[in-house]
Amino acid sequence: MCERAGMDETRGDAAPLVIRGPGELIAAIPYMLGYHPAHSLVAVGVGGPGGACAVRHGLELADGVAAHIAGLLSVHGFGGALLVGYGEAAVADPAVASARRALARVGLEVWDALRVHDGRYWSYLRPAEAGVPLTPTTLEVQAVVNGMVALPSREDLAAFVAPLPDPVASAVARETALAERQRFDRAAGLRLVREVVAGVGSGRPPPGLAEIARFTVALSRVRLRDEAWVRISPNALPEHRDFWLHVVRRTAPAYRPAPACLLAYCALVTGDGALANVALDLAEREDPHYSMAALLRRALTSGIHPSAALVRMTPEDLAAAYEEPPDP
Repeated sequence: MCERAGMDETRGDAAPLVIRGPGELIAAIPYMLGYHPAHSLVAVGVGGPGGACAVRHGLELADGVAAHIAGLLSVHGFGGALLVGYGEAAVADPAVASARRALARVGLEVWDALRVHDGRYWSYLRPAEAGVPLTPTTLEVQAVVNGMVALPSREDLAAFVAPLPDPVASAVARETALAERQRFDRAAGLRLVREVVAGVGSGRPPPGLAEIARFTVALSRVRLRDEAWVRISPNALPEHRDFWLHVVRRTAPAYRPAPACLLAYCALVTGDGALANVALDLAEREDPHYSMAALLRRALTSGIHPSAALVRMTPEDLAAAYEEPPDP
């Protein structure tokens, strides 16, 4: 699976991270992805119009996948790439070599190519017998100051999004069963969705289990899910991301696809491709054919820039599309 993540695309007023050498490149990648990669190839596009971009894939890198990664970086205007293979030489060397060939075919220069393993790194462009020890860098300090987080592994990132276990899971099941017995029409559902989403970023406490149960049952209707979608404010994306993370971890299995996709959307438009992918994994586990998950997955696979993924439709536009009367 390819995972695209941006650096300094959506970081607000934080100072951009500046990579000055191999050690800082290796230090930056976990903060770009949101976790420390293992058994992976990471290609970092540089010299592009919107900051750096990292694309990760497992080391089982077929030529078609390498060509896809090179095509992503090329089509988005990057002038060159930095490659880092994580793992033993026997598996990392072929992946890096395949990526170098693919980048050369699209005319992208490889500025550096490294292998990282057991606390040391080696350069393919400047071969040496002994690897260079990895040491702390000031870039890591700057990343933390910027509020960036790097979890120990992709599995830890998936656990960060995973539904909460018992006793919360049992309480979620009880509240959802009660919510399913409460019949409401579209108008009542719209009022509920608007009220809950209006609380995001307002200082109001996050919703409790009973409210989440009613809310997520409502979101199973596409019209109501889309109402929540168009009300995700581009000016409060971190708050919306945290809100949808809170909701999806407290949602019954049958109703997870909608909030998981809305979390994935928030992650996508903030440049966090790894979080978007694990949220979509959660949605597709419950419904492999959920159309919004397929749409967002295609956007991630295509390497779309976060700013291009923003939904421009307003609630009024959505109501007009459904030929509904305006709010009283």
